[in-house]
Amino acid sequence: FFSSRRRHTRLQGDWSSDVCSSDLAARKLGLVLDHELSPAKFYYVMRYVPGQTLNVVIQQMHAQSDPSLRPPGLDNHQLQAALSYISELVRTLDSYHRGGLWHKDVKPENIIVEHVGGHPRAHLVDFGLVTPLRSAMTLTTHGTEYFRDPELVRMALRGVKVHQVDGAKFDVYAAGAVLYATIENSFPAHGVLSQVSRRCPEAVK
Repeated sequence: FFSSRRRHTRLQGDWSSDVCSSDLAARKLGLVLDHELSPAKFYYVMRYVPGQTLNVVIQQMHAQSDPSLRPPGLDNHQLQAALSYISELVRTLDSYHRGGLWHKDVKPENIIVEHVGGHPRAHLVDFGLVTPLRSAMTLTTHGTEYFRDPELVRMALRGVKVHQVDGAKFDVYAAGAVLYATIENSFPAHGVLSQVSRRCPEAVK
């Protein structure tokens, strides 16, 4: 009982340390406006971003696409907009990773498209799973299935620590899955390669 209690206390301390590290890094990057971690409560405050989630925008774009296009898919203007969202997402992830953070839940529902001066901009939100890249905690399988690298799940089941892997590459994998969902208007295949069948620049394929 004593050793179990000590282990629980140590893990709780590691978790608290990770939360503090994540919040401090997120505040430096301007991602979190305020936060509190105490025995009684834990919260963080983010900037409100008006707009629609990327999954809604994707559905709208595909619904408005020209049905005569062959192969079917988004027209050139829509493709340009879609790729601009992904470009902004990758730039945002780069800033996270340079700041030592791993988002861990990149998906269309966590991307808000805001119109600023008539120009749409994509914002990555929801920092509930954000983790320091150098964390001593064990990997977990948290995240969203279709946008989560299967290799992450295998490593987590083996008890690998966060700092023993390159967490940034898992965010990049998720960004690729978001790109696929944007082009195809469907989920990427789980655990196998997904074929791009709709209109898409060869360079993106």
